[in-house]
Amino acid sequence: GWWCWIIPLRGGNVSAGIVYDSRLFKLADGPNLGERLRAHLLSHPVGAEIFGNAQIIEHDVHAYSALPYSSKKVCDDGWATVGDAAGFIDPLYSPGLDFCSYTSYFVADLLARNLAGEDVAESLAYYNEQLPITYRLWFETLYKDKYYYMGDAELMSAALLLDVGTYFIGLVIPVYRDPEREFLHLPFEGRAGRVFGGMMKFYNRRLVALAKRRLATGCYGRRNAGWRELYDGFVPDARVRKLIRKGLFHWWRAELTNLRLILTPGAKNRAPSSSTATSTAVAAPL
Repeated sequence: GWWCWIIPLRGGNVSAGIVYDSRLFKLADGPNLGERLRAHLLSHPVGAEIFGNAQIIEHDVHAYSALPYSSKKVCDDGWATVGDAAGFIDPLYSPGLDFCSYTSYFVADLLARNLAGEDVAESLAYYNEQLPITYRLWFETLYKDKYYYMGDAELMSAALLLDVGTYFIGLVIPVYRDPEREFLHLPFEGRAGRVFGGMMKFYNRRLVALAKRRLATGCYGRRNAGWRELYDGFVPDARVRKLIRKGLFHWWRAELTNLRLILTPGAKNRAPSSSTATSTAVAAPL
């Protein structure tokens, strides 16, 4: 139910932080927030290797809760919001740059046409209607309950390959081919966008369901030890299909494991609670 970022900074400092779902994880108690974060980082082999001798920079450790927000209205006559001003979901996958690119390009084009004397009422209506839809589908396809399976290597690997693969197929490749056209159409637009979003929501819901059964039966993370995957890299061409196929293989193999758990006599059937999600971020330079 958590993930960490580690970002080297100029001068030898390192920005480190943790984002977690408060339904599933609690940061251990400690004398102060910095020590709590440091203790968590050192509990992981990678963190221990990097931060074993690190010193916390005092008064530069911060925590934020309930990170996601959205806007029901994003523009009107004379004003428009773009990027994180219009909404924020989760820093995983760094979606802020995508929202910034699409919304800034669209609003810049709208502003230029308005200054040229064009009637932009239709564009304003489209932006107000489509951006909340884009935000909602982006959340439901990529982030809703994702932290349930984040700690299971097989399930998270399937999600990573499918999430990033479909991102390249649906957004990156079209933008590379015709950026001026694509940036004027927000993601998940129209019937095709909703169908595509529906497929992504389906596999995400299935991965969540698989994770909950694994948690209930004590099988969560059984493949984690020794799990290693090296990818060729995601590139904006047909080669990305190979990685999507690999993601589908991981998912379908997990479905077979789930079927065995269902058919196993005496398997527990205790589902985790489903309270409201709250994302929390703790960050510090070390």
